[in-house]
Amino acid sequence: MNFQPILLTILAGSIALLDMSALAQSKPATPPAKTPAKAVSAKETAKKPATKDAALVVAPVIETEKSKSVYIVPMGIEDKGQFGLDIHPQVYEQIAKDITEKRPDIVVFILNSADLSSVRYLGDDPRKFGLFDDDGIRKMTRDLKEVIEKVGAESIMIVRDAVGYSVLLGLSWPNMYMTDSARLMGLERIQERTKVEDPEVYAKFREAMIGICNGFLISGGYDPNIGMAMMREDKMLSATFKGREIVWSDDAKGTWVVDGSKEKITAHFNSEMAEDLGLSDGTVSDDGATMIEDLMYLRGTRNYERLPQDGEILVRQYIDGWRKGLEDCVKSYTKYQEALGEAQGKDEKKNLSKAKGILEKVLSIVKKYPAVAIRLNQQFGISSLEIETELLTLQDRIRGLGKSTAPPSGGGGKGGGGGLGVGSNITDSQ
Repeated sequence: MNFQPILLTILAGSIALLDMSALAQSKPATPPAKTPAKAVSAKETAKKPATKDAALVVAPVIETEKSKSVYIVPMGIEDKGQFGLDIHPQVYEQIAKDITEKRPDIVVFILNSADLSSVRYLGDDPRKFGLFDDDGIRKMTRDLKEVIEKVGAESIMIVRDAVGYSVLLGLSWPNMYMTDSARLMGLERIQERTKVEDPEVYAKFREAMIGICNGFLISGGYDPNIGMAMMREDKMLSATFKGREIVWSDDAKGTWVVDGSKEKITAHFNSEMAEDLGLSDGTVSDDGATMIEDLMYLRGTRNYERLPQDGEILVRQYIDGWRKGLEDCVKSYTKYQEALGEAQGKDEKKNLSKAKGILEKVLSIVKKYPAVAIRLNQQFGISSLEIETELLTLQDRIRGLGKSTAPPSGGGGKGGGGGLGVGSNITDSQ
């Protein structure tokens, strides 16, 4: 068998295959047909940046908590917290206007008003006691609440100390906190306003006074039984926990007995007790440098800023002003008496005019600061009306001397002993 033709045929086929392979390698492969792209909406295009650099530009911004502005309002400062004098409607009328103008997010009242270091009032210096003008204080509190609500701010009360009538201010606000060493006590002072001999009249006066005082607690959302036990020695107070609710009762049958005796004792609270009983919302630092920071932390406010010009400036200016005014009145009264005593002979008219000028200065201070008028009348029996009457008397004497060169009958007879004699001990103040 001849295999030569077969081999030649195989050889020829191999050469053809090699040529085709070489041809394929020498030409670029035809690219595959493109798959149509999926349609992308404009919304998706906005969501998906085309490049890495574009992603950096349009990445979503995480919003942070908006900073809240805080406005501080002291009610008494340091050792100057006399209720009705240092804490007086006059200055809080100015603060109400300031809040309206500045529109803060949060208003924080800081109450620091203790009549004494203890609550034993009898025999103590009455000049240290606060005074309770229920109409004035009630209006002051109501006006402040209305202004705060109008500007859309949040109101918070911090009790740094409250002994005496100042308790009513501490419990006038629903959001109330206390500092570590704060006290709520001394509300039995209402007895000073109800002392009369007739037992029936006394009972009526007492109940009327309790009703007035409990009005402050009710406005703050507190149970009247608390106020009753703080004002009346014969009343008891206890609390019962029902789930998260605390129910107060005027007996000693509750789970937590605050005052379980009918002896001469009234209910009182420290910061720990008040927090445990839900009377306060929490306890913050006594240190003024960290007090507000503590408060904001407890309330979950991480981003806040205190307004640089707030109620603290107005309150300090007012307290320094009225106290300086009282001091000036005391000094002026001494000079007034000296001038009156020297109003004799040829210098009578000169010294009467001097005494009149001094008394006019006193009257201007009294009219500027109602607290000075209160203090002068409280301690020395000198009223604005008496000052005005004395000025008219001096004016008549001076006018009489101008009509005649001869001194009037009895002229100068009041030397040293005339004028506002009821205030002869005014220099014993301070």
